Amino acid sequence: MIILGISGLPNSQRAHRTAHPQALEIDERICQGLDSAACLIIDGKVIAAAAEERFTGDKGTGELPLHAIDYCLRTAHLQPGDVQVIAHGFDYDRYRRFFTQSAESFDEVLSAKSVIKALEQAGWEDVAPRFKAVDHHIAHAASAYFTSGYERALCIVSDGMGEVESLTVFQAQGRTLKKLHGQPIKNSLGLLYSICTRFLGFAFNSDEYKVMGLAAYGNGTAYLEAFNQLAQFDAKTGSINIRWPAHALSRAEEGYPAAMEFLTTLFNLAPRTSDEALGDRHADFAAALQTVFTSLLESLVAFWLERTGETSLCLAGGSFLNCKANERLCNLPSVERAFVQPASGDDGTALGAALYLAAQQGEPLDSGFSPYLGPEYSVEHIRRQLDDAAADGSLKWRYEGLTDEYFARAAQDIAEDKIIAWFHGRMEFGPRALGNRSILGRANGHEIKARINGLVKFREPFRPFAPAVLDIDCDQLFESKKLQPTRYMLCTARVREDAMAAVSGVAHADGSARIQVVSQDVNENFWRLLTQVRKVCGHGCSINTSFNVKGQPLIMSPDVALATFRSIALDTLYMEGFIVWKP
Repeated sequence: MIILGISGLPNSQRAHRTAHPQALEIDERICQGLDSAACLIIDGKVIAAAAEERFTGDKGTGELPLHAIDYCLRTAHLQPGDVQVIAHGFDYDRYRRFFTQSAESFDEVLSAKSVIKALEQAGWEDVAPRFKAVDHHIAHAASAYFTSGYERALCIVSDGMGEVESLTVFQAQGRTLKKLHGQPIKNSLGLLYSICTRFLGFAFNSDEYKVMGLAAYGNGTAYLEAFNQLAQFDAKTGSINIRWPAHALSRAEEGYPAAMEFLTTLFNLAPRTSDEALGDRHADFAAALQTVFTSLLESLVAFWLERTGETSLCLAGGSFLNCKANERLCNLPSVERAFVQPASGDDGTALGAALYLAAQQGEPLDSGFSPYLGPEYSVEHIRRQLDDAAADGSLKWRYEGLTDEYFARAAQDIAEDKIIAWFHGRMEFGPRALGNRSILGRANGHEIKARINGLVKFREPFRPFAPAVLDIDCDQLFESKKLQPTRYMLCTARVREDAMAAVSGVAHADGSARIQVVSQDVNENFWRLLTQVRKVCGHGCSINTSFNVKGQPLIMSPDVALATFRSIALDTLYMEGFIVWKP
């Protein structure tokens, strides 16, 4: 069976901007259905998946993922008419009764027919008979459980909101997802984190990872008591309660003004504006938020692990892109195995919706998962791009091929404290650069954080960088259970005290590091590079950050890679056997 999974609500951003033309930039993502993506599954096998933003350059877009759909179909040499099922990662029609006060908006933005109409306007035929809506949290759960390879597990979904719920607990076995618990949006832990992100002057539903990074610089003691009053765990029911006052969540599209006022009073702290300098009080607030967020998730997961007796854990939803919390969850004594979907945001529901319907149809599902599902480019294609890009003399290049000398040359550049771009194979699905579209540097390079943040990425100076580390060297440098999330940069670890000097560039202010453990079976080319790094640096570890600049999606194609390389302070670009430099 040929199943196309899609995510996003194509009219949502447009409707939000029309209704709120004066909205601040940090409030532009206060709407549903962003991070649109497409995924193709044939006979239970994941063939391709990609987010629409990578093709258009519009970061986090929720537009109908036509470019991503086209990519998926071209990968399998298919036409739209060949698709048997179109799976969508929302099922708002099932909850129409909850939206009676905005029926017109519901039809235009949230309903299945709005997505069907968008596909028809794009030239697709006979869409409605093939269209299947999947509950948002079921799609998230399926994206984690059916890719984990586990025969049974506790599966938890937490995000800002689905259709009407914000956190759902499933017991998964075989092809069944049995719902055990659900929480309404008013008790959304993800929404609390996003509102507090906005309170700190960062973009809602976009910059939560910045708050997580900022937290390491603060001491949350002064704000913990207030946070503990606001958000609590109920040990009798296994639920999280957020004690917002009445109407605190009203006028959301305007930036949650009532919630901002409430937080101001509760914490005796004014909301930060986007252009205001960050101070100790902001870091302290972030630290308290991160502490409470982590503690609440830890309590909830421990409760349901004990209740079900499960020892395998599957996680999805935006909350589980918080790698600090994930470390605590992976370290729970009862957790023997853990899998976090690398595309845990709403892009992953394209994958999950398709997998869920494949499972229901009895399709033979793959037991493993690779996040490398995006486009790749031939040597001939890259050579043509290089000819065009270098015609004005601004770039030089030569072709080495994927030889030992090629990998050794790149490793030597890293050892010499140069900053390189690394572009190979299929693009990653999900927000993390995992060694195919990466910027790399020496793990203890001279002022390496400041150089990459300021001269390469043009982003905030407090932002940390992650290490990619060979599996055989991980225990020498980091303290970690090395469960599956560490393969995908989804779980922090402690930097060993005696290794701090060797990896100072990837050690965050609190002594943690968001590790990516690299093995030959997961990414052979990246493994070959780090093996060469080991020979010249004494360990197979480097800085690994996404190949992009602030505000730009992860780079997908050679032409964008070359244009970006030309414009920023990178020393060398290594691309499918080509070595590119600036004369």
